Amino acid sequence: MKRGSVAERVRKGFGWLLFFGFFCLTACAGSQSALPKATETGLSVVPAQAGVQAEEQTLLLPEASGIVIYSGAGVTIDASHTDQGYVMIRCEPSEKRLKARIATSAQTYYYDLPGGEVYSVFPLQMGDGAYTVRVMEQMEDDLYAVRYGAEVQVVLASETVPFLYPNQYVWYDADKKSVQKAHELAGGLTNQADIAGLFYDYVVKSMTYDTKKAETVERGYLPDADDALDTGTGICFDYAALLAVMLRAEGIPTRMLIGTVRPDNLYHAWNSVYLDGAWVWMDPTLDGTGRNERDYFTERIY
Repeated sequence: MKRGSVAERVRKGFGWLLFFGFFCLTACAGSQSALPKATETGLSVVPAQAGVQAEEQTLLLPEASGIVIYSGAGVTIDASHTDQGYVMIRCEPSEKRLKARIATSAQTYYYDLPGGEVYSVFPLQMGDGAYTVRVMEQMEDDLYAVRYGAEVQVVLASETVPFLYPNQYVWYDADKKSVQKAHELAGGLTNQADIAGLFYDYVVKSMTYDTKKAETVERGYLPDADDALDTGTGICFDYAALLAVMLRAEGIPTRMLIGTVRPDNLYHAWNSVYLDGAWVWMDPTLDGTGRNERDYFTERIY
């Protein structure tokens, strides 16, 4: 199938995209009180409704509004917008390494947490239910102790809403070049499948796989969509992040998935996009290799 038919393929079937290129070898790696408003944290929210046509879509951004706060031991957890699929955490600076631990009975996610006044944003991607949110402090090597934590009950506005906002793995704001590029490319288009196909083709054609980076990338690496856009190079993590940023910027729910790809069981990052009521698998890094969704084993979703 020719690359130019991606949008048509997406609209017709939610079938597998059989377009994948070079194989990716990456190790992609309380009490309640008032909080400063979003203008003081550098984060804000622009209301929008998921699923509206592209020309009416405004950018959804997280907000630390201070409505629901858990705090202690130098940690602040803003859980004001859990219905929108995210929680925001900050911790006073520490000489020790910090991690955020977000867990349900089904799965646990760990994230590096920088110390300081700026909030980090983490997705609540495991659906409705009880979440345990903790900040962990390193004792030695891989041994961490709980510094502070809270139990949060989550009822999402929709199953797709966590994948419409930026988070630590898919980060952007209104000023990012990748967001502006998305608006530029999607100008005049209203069909989300057309936009998804256009953005997929754009990432495939504009990016070149960086083998050296894949061999030297350090543990804890986080992608930068603007860097990928500027350099036109990256590893699978960068490809997936760029596509996710561009699609979310247009109000199209997009997941970044991390796991392994058979038969080589190589660590990899790819996407799935919510179109016409179904999650559609997309992998811009592997465009052209003939692999399909059955070859992929998902470990984590962001």
